[in-house]
Amino acid sequence: SSIDQGYDLIRLLGRLLGREARGEEIVQNNLEQLDMIRKKMARIPDAEHRRVFRLMGRDRIMTPSKGSFLNELIALAGGIPMAPEGESMISCVTLDQWKEFDPQFIFGCGRDKKAADAFFQRPGWREVEGVMKGKVRYFPCELTCRAAAHVGYFVQWLSASIYGDLFFQAENQILPDQLLGEEPVEVRLPMVQDARKITSRIADFTHKTLVVDFVRPQLVLSTLEGLKENVTTVGNHYLPPPSWNMVHTVGVKKSNARILGVLDRKFETSAILMTGADMDNLVVVEKSYRDMMVIAMVTAGVCSNAQRMSKSKGGFYEPGTINIILMSNMKLSRRAMARAVISATEAKTAALWDLDIRTSHDACSRAATGTGTDNMVVVQGEGLEIDNAGGHSKMGELMARAVHEGVTRAVFLQNGLAVNRSIFQRLSERGISVFQLADVSGCACSDLEPDVMAAGLEKVLLDARYAGLVETALALTDSINQGRNVNLELFSEACRTAAGEIAGAPLGEALSFESTRELPRPLGLTFDWIMTGIDRMHPKE
Repeated sequence: SSIDQGYDLIRLLGRLLGREARGEEIVQNNLEQLDMIRKKMARIPDAEHRRVFRLMGRDRIMTPSKGSFLNELIALAGGIPMAPEGESMISCVTLDQWKEFDPQFIFGCGRDKKAADAFFQRPGWREVEGVMKGKVRYFPCELTCRAAAHVGYFVQWLSASIYGDLFFQAENQILPDQLLGEEPVEVRLPMVQDARKITSRIADFTHKTLVVDFVRPQLVLSTLEGLKENVTTVGNHYLPPPSWNMVHTVGVKKSNARILGVLDRKFETSAILMTGADMDNLVVVEKSYRDMMVIAMVTAGVCSNAQRMSKSKGGFYEPGTINIILMSNMKLSRRAMARAVISATEAKTAALWDLDIRTSHDACSRAATGTGTDNMVVVQGEGLEIDNAGGHSKMGELMARAVHEGVTRAVFLQNGLAVNRSIFQRLSERGISVFQLADVSGCACSDLEPDVMAAGLEKVLLDARYAGLVETALALTDSINQGRNVNLELFSEACRTAAGEIAGAPLGEALSFESTRELPRPLGLTFDWIMTGIDRMHPKE
């Protein structure tokens, strides 16, 4: 019910697990992060503090009531919450209340977008400052809805989103930009003089950068800057969420120059990428064949702006990003450097397909081919000259293998997504919840309580046979969405047979559940049959 109670529980877990010092360290880290925001907000006059609305709801507009820790998060971020009086922790908001509060910044978690889509185009609801100026943001639900171990991290992110135009003005900076530490990264190439991960403080927030320095200047091909000569340093820079607005406020070039200045590198002789993926999750992959060696240095985040090229709209700009630096012990011709971009991109997309990464905007229907902010640097290198890095060349093969492995491992480190993850997680990524499926309380076809249906669904999906049936439905859904004419007759019979096994007796027809009607046909069919089997295995009074 409060942030302090969250700290108490972290300390309690520390004692229970024999990690008391670590529990206290987590609490103190949060307090330090919050103190930074308190000091930054002290530089901003009270008259400029903004009204912040925590959006909740699906078919109505709701917000946390007075006394909720969710409003405490807003206040810690320097915002003014609505916080209406209410008997429950969440209150419905009328149009009159909405217009009177006139929110300047609106945020929710991903599922709350349904309420925004339903209301923010309606007269009255759209005529508030936050909607008219596009100040509507969505954050991960595990941050917006919990008083847990990442409170300080989220409050910094939220506050910088609300006050991004003010936070990066020089007069509002609390601490000087400076280096905080570094650690070496092994890169076994003669042209590399040094490689390391450097931690720095820039604009009051902690940044991390991969820096690779060369013995001699190199020609590089960067998808961010184009072809660049006399490059002595390539790098990959992690912008923490509170600093994402820095790039939007001052621009990429000025942000890069500031970052490189702190790192004591020159903008003119550096080629640096930016990412929202933590540099602690960097993956370095080395592949070789006889005398030929390729190194791919990869970071990857795919949970905020993954998209499918040719299908996705170009409206996203949320840092997630797959960044790749490619180097070899050979000298690539300019032709080979350009061809390397294709080989590496195809390998990246193959990795995402093998991982079943979904698009951010239509996860149930579309597999992703990349994110909207992916970038790559190809270094020309030194040694025997190579004129081909395509799919039929050994150089192209090594690059593709290195990138595929690098992306696969980096996605796991950053997002926790592995090839063999559970069917529950695969469904969740598509916005499908067992508990939402089990909400049969409004369905005349079944009189089971939702908790009974949910328990039955969980038990069934823990059986590899039925999980495999759902996996098949996922694959069929993708096939249909890719335009293939798929006949579901035999699959329907397989679902009927499975439902009969669950029920303990053959079944004639499947029940039609309200909770499955918006699902793609193969998934709706599958869960109608599975839930029918669960319903029939419970005797009726």
